[in-house]
Amino acid sequence: MDTIDQLGYLAVGSRLRRIYEQLQASGDQVYKQAGFDFKSSWFPVFYTLANAKSALTVTEITSQIAFSNITVKNILRELEGQQLVTIVPNPADKRSKIVSLSAEGKKLSYKLEQLWSSFARALKVVFETGHPEMMDILGRIDRELELISLSDRVLGMQHPEVSVRNASDEEFFKVGQLMVEVYARLKGFPKEWEQPEYYKMLASVGELTKKPQTEILVAATDDGDLAGAVVFFGDVKYYGAGGSVTEEKDACGFRLLAVDEAFRGHGIGKLLTKACILKGKQMGLNNLIIHTTAAMQTAWKMYESMGFKRALDLDFIQEELPVYGFRLRLRP
Repeated sequence: MDTIDQLGYLAVGSRLRRIYEQLQASGDQVYKQAGFDFKSSWFPVFYTLANAKSALTVTEITSQIAFSNITVKNILRELEGQQLVTIVPNPADKRSKIVSLSAEGKKLSYKLEQLWSSFARALKVVFETGHPEMMDILGRIDRELELISLSDRVLGMQHPEVSVRNASDEEFFKVGQLMVEVYARLKGFPKEWEQPEYYKMLASVGELTKKPQTEILVAATDDGDLAGAVVFFGDVKYYGAGGSVTEEKDACGFRLLAVDEAFRGHGIGKLLTKACILKGKQMGLNNLIIHTTAAMQTAWKMYESMGFKRALDLDFIQEELPVYGFRLRLRP
């Protein structure tokens, strides 16, 4: 067993790279032995141009194969050097250029079609032997990483001091205590004697998880200390606040974000917010809804820095307290 095998999931990128390098080296060898001066790395760009009904811009090529702009440009530079493509100014936009196969490129494309068919048959055997669903799996992984990058998945749930997870039933009481303490200390926020029902809801926050798609996320240390907590609603129909929020479609939301005073200034609020964003994206929803008040200026600024936009239509009054709505678009 080599190091790659021992590392498990930590070696996914390395294993894929090793497979890619093996396939590319073998591909180059096949082209050479078949008498073609062609590189495996050129294939996606060259094939896209060969099957295009008209000339394409660099941006159009990158969008079709999901390669970076610089990678496509480098491949096109090599193809142009082999006189396999023609690159000319775009008459519709002087800032860009359009690309098409040259006469030599078209001839080569025709000659390569049979070899590509052989590649496809050989790769089908490699990838489908015992695993006929392999291409579907790779497609799902590709789409999943396009939706939410690996960096967002890792950084959205980890912090040097704490990690985000679902609260256990035994922690609901501690979460309620934390929320009562945090909100009672907010300058300018109603006190318990002013809004007793609201604080009663905070103290028994665990009851909210009885609603469908509702969960409490906590930022906790390895020792089990709670640095912060938030209630996530996978369906805003169960959001429970005033105004029109429960009428929103294709949206999730979170409420009652609270950070222990001992952990203030350590990015715990942002960590919990990122975890909620991650959940919303994983559910494929369009918007994330939140509310805040004038007394929560630190949180307000954090939300705006993370891309949340004011949603005046979601504003409402809670027993004379103005409550302000925000939306974050989760999908492009």
